[in-house]
Amino acid sequence: MSETEVGDSRKCILAVDDTAIVLTRIADTLRSDYEVITVNSGVRALRYLEQERPDLILLDIEMPQKNGIETLQEIRMMQDRKDIPVIMLTGV
Repeated sequence: MSETEVGDSRKCILAVDDTAIVLTRIADTLRSDYEVITVNSGVRALRYLEQERPDLILLDIEMPQKNGIETLQEIRMMQDRKDIPVIMLTGV
């Protein structure tokens, strides 16, 4: 089985956090079993979700511009994305 075929069969996780080290740790921890997409803001997450549909979203609560709660509210208003499971994260 080629690497592409393996990648195509893995579940996709969208990780959203404004701290680069957190995104790196999430990706390093999960990438052997999942396709991990990282973005550093709620705005970028929403843009990503306009085109793609991950299987799970890991969403930081405290971010500048659009926090995790506001981002989640907008995700839940997206007709084809509102049922994506979301795990909220915080360093607080």
